[in-house]
Amino acid sequence: MKTATFFIRTIIGLLLISMSIAYFFNLMPELESTENFKAFHVGLISSVYLMPLIKTIVLLCGVSYLFGQYVVLTNIVILPVSTNILFIDFFLNPNGLPLAIFIFLGNLFLIYAHWKSYKSLFTRKSVMHFD
Repeated sequence: MKTATFFIRTIIGLLLISMSIAYFFNLMPELESTENFKAFHVGLISSVYLMPLIKTIVLLCGVSYLFGQYVVLTNIVILPVSTNILFIDFFLNPNGLPLAIFIFLGNLFLIYAHWKSYKSLFTRKSVMHFD
């Protein structure tokens, strides 16, 4: 299990870092896509702050995965991003779907691998009363 966790964490970390660097340095060509995806992409770019914010979070999470630091926190931070990547690719850009599925399932696997750290989030505790 430790070997699989290390392997998945490292591969996802490298993918996230490479996607972020490619965005910040304009290293990737424009994607061929449908009209709906183009409209969605233009909306993201038009917001000015959203794509740089997302790519910065993705870069920080990739570095965290690569170095194995704060992985438990990183799993939770990157989950909404990987979920959105999966849905965007499923509904608007099927060309990126295999990579999106790998990142999403890898994220779920890493959450499963660190489940002991998340268990307390799902247990019912008595409400604290402050008198």
